[in-house]
Amino acid sequence: MAIEVICVYDRNVLAEIIKALRSKGIDGVIIGSTSYMLALGFKEFEDDLDIFVTSLSPTFDEDVIRSGAEELGCFVGQTEWGTPQLHCRIKGKDIIVELYENMYDFYIPEDMLNEAITYRVNDVEVKALKVEDYMIIKAKTGRERDVEDVRYLSDLIRSGKLKIDINIMRKRLRLFEDYEVRLITKKLESVGIKL
Repeated sequence: MAIEVICVYDRNVLAEIIKALRSKGIDGVIIGSTSYMLALGFKEFEDDLDIFVTSLSPTFDEDVIRSGAEELGCFVGQTEWGTPQLHCRIKGKDIIVELYENMYDFYIPEDMLNEAITYRVNDVEVKALKVEDYMIIKAKTGRERDVEDVRYLSDLIRSGKLKIDINIMRKRLRLFEDYEVRLITKKLESVGIKL
């Protein structure tokens, strides 16, 4: 059984790690739970930092990533998809950064990445998936922990604490194959989101 490490970090650490990665040529779009936490205005984040890398290929440019990570004092491991996972210490806090790209069954449509929201975190602009896109991707993945994340967001929507545009979600379904649309729709309906 794998032990899951939970990282807790604040906006200062997020800004610093993004700046540090960019200084080594690593940039992209936040695709994990940090994306919805930014949308909700969280000051503190709990989880790893998942980034879809747009500046280079985590697979083919792993040597560049490894070299940059070592210069930053980070240790390099692997995600469940075999892409680089960086274990870093920034401002006295541990943070795990997982770097992704489209490969095998891991797929985020370009439209979602191109239409990501830009947030200002301290003095750093960061791009993150829209909440609607995050929910679609999590429903597509379909693991129990992913469905739980979508359920949490669905509860926030029902309580009025989070607003989404259902039309964005309907539009995004057109980016997937029919069998994927059925899976995504079923998972979303299971947590109370009707498209």
